Amino acid sequence: MTWPITSIAEREQRLREGIATGLKFTFTPGRASNIGVIAAEVAGEIDDVHQHIAWQAKQRFTKTADLEGLKRIAAEFGLSRHDPVAASGAITITGTNGAELLAGTVWLHTGGQAYVTTETVTIADGTAIVAALAQEPGTQGNLPAGETLSLSSPVAGIAGTATVSTAFVDGREIEDIESFRARILFRQANPPMGGNGPDYVRWSTDIAGVDGVWITQMAMGLGTVSVRIASYDANGWPIPSENLRQKVEDHIEGHINPVTGQWEGRPATAQVFVIIIAAKLINLEFNSLSPSDSKTVKAVAANVQSLFRSKGEPGGTIRYSWLTGAATNAVGEDYHDLATPDGPIVCGVNELPVLNSIKIAGTTVWERPV
Repeated sequence: MTWPITSIAEREQRLREGIATGLKFTFTPGRASNIGVIAAEVAGEIDDVHQHIAWQAKQRFTKTADLEGLKRIAAEFGLSRHDPVAASGAITITGTNGAELLAGTVWLHTGGQAYVTTETVTIADGTAIVAALAQEPGTQGNLPAGETLSLSSPVAGIAGTATVSTAFVDGREIEDIESFRARILFRQANPPMGGNGPDYVRWSTDIAGVDGVWITQMAMGLGTVSVRIASYDANGWPIPSENLRQKVEDHIEGHINPVTGQWEGRPATAQVFVIIIAAKLINLEFNSLSPSDSKTVKAVAANVQSLFRSKGEPGGTIRYSWLTGAATNAVGEDYHDLATPDGPIVCGVNELPVLNSIKIAGTTVWERPV
């Protein structure tokens, strides 16, 4: 039975009636009377206590707890919220042979981002490659290869500009609360079992940036475990960097849980392969789409990308009805005639579907941002 919730007005009325009965009044005092004012104040305080009790009850359960409550629950299961991560990459610098660039040197991008070198290098044959991190964590530090950086302060023998030779990737914002909640719920539903499938999912998602995990056991022989991971960026691209793949592999190999202080990792007899998946590029072509304005096209693209992210998996199938349904449910769409694909999308064992482009009657109206 649901507990009846008493409104403040009902509680206030009940207090005035109760006080009137206790004092043997033949009438119920009004809200503007002394008793009415006292009753209103007491009713408000009681309601505040009830709200606090209700809030405390919600903190006991993962599905209803707020962030602080989730942190307490997560700690009981050896989990913690992912902190924001700074993007990492490499810079090619030029200068005089023998000139030295120290770790901690700051380089600036015209977009406002700053990058700090993490090692000391010496110019040889007029050039050197130096590893660096974005100064501030988060996605704003991600930067493609080929971009130009400038020294924040001159360094003797070092050219004032440099080129990003290895793209800055894997910059992540602090973990979204619902993603954090989902990891806790998964751990609660799948207690550690010494190296079964869910254990590998949990170890993989311990690493910030891992958004999807698929486990295949014994695919490469007895005792083998294949781990495929996805890391979606803001444009729906799911392919993780080699750096992220290596982090997951090292973590599964063995680590000290920072919350419990206990050793965790693969069983000694397991041979684990962490595999970078490939993108199966999907081009949608409509014979007609109405309306065909940019707003509707973007809505269709967003729905299809969401479908691919929620239903796509290595070796899986995207049903044709799901695809047409995603287009139908796009905000603003009235009707459409989808020509390509004309059936289900079947992914290979190492593929995930990625929306690449949309055409209407042969004209490209949307392309995947790079």
